[in-house]
Amino acid sequence: MKILAGPIRHQLRLEASKFGHCAVYENELRRVWLSNEKKSEDKIEQFATEHGFRLTYCSEGFCAIFEELRAESKLVTIP
Repeated sequence: MKILAGPIRHQLRLEASKFGHCAVYENELRRVWLSNEKKSEDKIEQFATEHGFRLTYCSEGFCAIFEELRAESKLVTIP
């Protein structure tokens, strides 16, 4: 999973001012999540959250689009 997170973070930081997102296509996603796995979108979303990203779009068989979470989105408030 860290192997996938590194290139996503790198692309987001390199091209953030240009696009603001990173698309990862099906052939790359299949290296981590098998296409026949149930709830793969949930697993991709969990991966995104754990690595400081937000999953903004996911289409099975096509791609997943990630954005980097803003610092204020990462803050946790305790009531």
